[in-house]
Formats: sequence, structure tokens, C-alpha cells
Amino acid sequence: MYIGYEKVNDSKARVTLIHSFPSELDQETLERGVIVEGLPEPQTPGGKGAVLYINPQTKELWYEYITLPIPEEDRIAQLETATEENKKANLDTQEAVLQLYEMVTGPLT
Repeated sequence: MYIGYEKVNDSKARVTLIHSFPSELDQETLERGVIVEGLPEPQTPGGKGAVLYINPQTKELWYEYITLPIPEEDRIAQLETATEENKKANLDTQEAVLQLYEMVTGPLT
């Protein structure tokens, strides 16, 4: 399996190309990557994306995980929920203030 990469530093490069049939690639492309036995399986936690890296000197492969942006529909739903919670909290606060006001301004006995 052929791995093409973009160097980050001498011991780390981001994988940019994975090709299962290196014999189909031209020599120029082959010179910009390495042949490896196989790929590790990503252990992607929820809400994260896996980015494959390689050490070009040792051919060691690993994943680094990045936070993915929240899809538009989910973000809208989260904002709607937060807005409703804020409205309820505001109403509760207003009710408490009204009760205090009534206690303070009520008739003295």
C-alpha cells in the first residue's frame, strides 16, 4: 500500500494519499511517499475525526483526533434548546422578583 504525505517536520507527516495499487502510480508520485504493509484502524471518539500521520523515517502510522464542526441542523437544535432554557430561567427570575416586591411593598401589620 502506498502512502503519500505532506511533511510537518522530520519525524511527522500528514497522510494525503492512500493508494492500494502502487504499481499504477507514476515514478514522480512514488518518490513523494512510502510503501507500507497496512493501516491502523482509527479509534474515533464521538464528535471527533481521525487524521492519519506517518513518521517518514520509520514508517510508523498513527491517528490524531480533531473536533469536527457541529452540523447546521444540530447546532440550530442546540441553540433552540438553550433559548428555551434561558426563557424559562428568565421567567423564574421575574416571578421571584415579583414575589419579593410584593413582600417588601405589602401592607404592614
